[in-house]
Amino acid sequence: MSTTRRLLATAAAILAAAVAAPTPALAHASLALMVNNDGRGSMSVDVTWADGHPVAEPIAGTLLAIRTDGAQVGPTPLTRLPGASTLVHEGTLRPGTWQVTVDVALPAIGHCVAPVIVAAADTPAEPGTTRCAASPQPAAVSRAPDSGATWPVGLTVVLAVAGAAAVIAAAAWWRAGRP
Repeated sequence: MSTTRRLLATAAAILAAAVAAPTPALAHASLALMVNNDGRGSMSVDVTWADGHPVAEPIAGTLLAIRTDGAQVGPTPLTRLPGASTLVHEGTLRPGTWQVTVDVALPAIGHCVAPVIVAAADTPAEPGTTRCAASPQPAAVSRAPDSGATWPVGLTVVLAVAGAAAVIAAAAWWRAGRP
């Protein structure tokens, strides 16, 4: 295969990848969270895509817990368990009734508020789970109208690749006409 044909094939492959590659937002739109507690103060959060698939991408989340007497834990970052789409709180909550709020910012938006009861050391503990529905996507931010027309990014990429392919084709045609 000649150098020109290789360059044209590469340009076509780049164009096809730019146009056809799905973005993460298209593949999975929102997160569903399930807040788990063992009744003794340990907390974990199972994070899945709204369609039930586990999250393979990096996850960033925080926990805020407020006890009925006003005591507060956090906001504190959650730690991901290796090989799982589960986040854990590194500490434990003290005995009492808590309102636990979990917010996830990556790879998408997730929010869950769960009531949690942590038993005292001398009483039986009851584990609990709160499943929160998928969080809606944030509303698009409205912008002030531009004074001039703007080009969509995708169209700019397509035109740039097409232009590069045209230059390569013209160079090949010019080169082929020479002895």
